[in-house]
Amino acid sequence: MNFFILIIYIFFFLPLNPVLAFDMDYDGYIKTGSLYIFDSPSLHKDFDSDLQVHLGFDGNALNKNKWALDYEIETEASYVDGPSEQSKLRPETNLGLHRAWLRLSNDSLQFRGGRQEILFGDGVIFQPLGFFDTRDVSGVIPQAHGVDSVRATWFSSDVSLLETWLVPAKKGTALISGIRADLLLGEIATGVVFQYHPKSDLDDFSGYDQEMVQVGYHLKGEHEVGFWNESRLDVEIEPSSPLQFDTVLGVDYTFEIGKGLHVLTEYFFSTRQREFSLSDLKGQRTYHQIGFLFDQPIDIDIKWQIFSLYDFRDRSFQIVPQVEYSITDDLFLYLHGKVGGNINGNKSNGRLYQRTNSFSGTESSIGLTLTNFF
Repeated sequence: MNFFILIIYIFFFLPLNPVLAFDMDYDGYIKTGSLYIFDSPSLHKDFDSDLQVHLGFDGNALNKNKWALDYEIETEASYVDGPSEQSKLRPETNLGLHRAWLRLSNDSLQFRGGRQEILFGDGVIFQPLGFFDTRDVSGVIPQAHGVDSVRATWFSSDVSLLETWLVPAKKGTALISGIRADLLLGEIATGVVFQYHPKSDLDDFSGYDQEMVQVGYHLKGEHEVGFWNESRLDVEIEPSSPLQFDTVLGVDYTFEIGKGLHVLTEYFFSTRQREFSLSDLKGQRTYHQIGFLFDQPIDIDIKWQIFSLYDFRDRSFQIVPQVEYSITDDLFLYLHGKVGGNINGNKSNGRLYQRTNSFSGTESSIGLTLTNFF
């Protein structure tokens, strides 16, 4: 709420009188679906079902000189029944405010405060720079949680920007602070990022329970094929200053097969020093994975995609196919599934696939989802 007050205060102390320019648009969707879980854990249901109603409003509020004040509000209500609720991966019912922000802007400056997405970087399947990215990119409708924050962005030219942000750490008055700069160098889009976070209590985001400095970069270009690289170095604020390094290399290309077969692959590598406090599922200091995405429209109403992931260290894998059928301009039917396993035959503790007494969300499944956009 303090973010809203600050932006409105700045707006009304600009020169000249404001002009009321209030308008509102709305959009959203209703989504319902069910998954059949193969070999669901004992005492867990076989079907995982959910119902979501997502509603958003956005528009302009005021204009003043060359400045404008606009807003966005997005809410979601959901009901879940099945093993994901039984294992506490998702609440049975939830009413959430995904976004609620005000933005003050002119041709070169933006100030935005409230609950908002903070997303940048070029990784598609793996996102080392996804400090606040919670999207499941293989899901039917990938969505990121908003984070309470204030951001200031300066578009210094048509090919460069500088942005900074502050996020309450939810521990006293401590703040997470970050800055990034993006620049287009010829045909290569580049950027550097710096973030400091104290010990924080952000429920929806992992890795914030230690004091840490994070630096990173990203670049993306195209020469015959699209290519990108995104990396991050984490430094814990401790006497020994242990390090963690994550990087992703990606390429993509669209083949002239049918209506265009798009193929994307990313290689992800992660390593950390022994003293680094955060660990992965298996407690290993180094691992690497590869991911693929294949997608292609069949005609104007049907398209398919397949995500696949493989972990070189523990040899677990996931394959996530999906077919989208457009019944009308607003009504879509999705047939989707998941196939998981381990080449070594170890099904209990892989990074990408687990079979335990509790539902993990990596189990093989098949399902239907119906979504109506409005």
